[in-house]
Amino acid sequence: DDDLATTLSTAPGTSDFTLEYWAKQDTLTNWQTHFATTRGNGFNVGTDGSGDFVFFTSLGGGRTIEKIGVVPIGQWNHWAFVRTSGVTTGYLNGIAQGSFSDSYNYTPTAAKIGNLVSGNEYTNGSISNLRLVVGTAVYTSSFKPPTEPLTSITNTVLLCCNNSSTTGKTTGGTITANGGPTASTDSPFDDPAGFVFGESGSE
Repeated sequence: DDDLATTLSTAPGTSDFTLEYWAKQDTLTNWQTHFATTRGNGFNVGTDGSGDFVFFTSLGGGRTIEKIGVVPIGQWNHWAFVRTSGVTTGYLNGIAQGSFSDSYNYTPTAAKIGNLVSGNEYTNGSISNLRLVVGTAVYTSSFKPPTEPLTSITNTVLLCCNNSSTTGKTTGGTITANGGPTASTDSPFDDPAGFVFGESGSE
């Protein structure tokens, strides 16, 4: 029951945006949310109860991107969700997994890493180098994932989980740790970066 809670200075709204991070899941059972904004007019991303790659928004009626059987466990994987010109695409390790027409207005600023904002869909594993950029589509086609820790670029709203401080935040508002997420020396890079979260919940 571990997560990190924050308030975004800018919601994605109807703008282009890029959410990216690394995740290393220990299991694929139950719903596991890596990042979420408040449901209703928000979205959440992660894996469903079958371990499928998912972008979920109530505005789109549920799983607007779902790819079955592509998420490996026990290893770091780069996740990215990018909206550009009214289309949102989900990438796993730089490879497009699905897309949908997306003109939705994502207004909530309440956000969590490792769980839903309100609910129990905890990540069972580690998350590292999470960056949300509002107003810029960082990737517009399949790409090679970054090989170095992420930095704050133009329009970065949130950058966290990339150092070993209590909250691991470098850009964005205050982050509150709930439960007991711990900094980890296991990371996608040579430098320690990442947070370990507890067992998952179910939807």
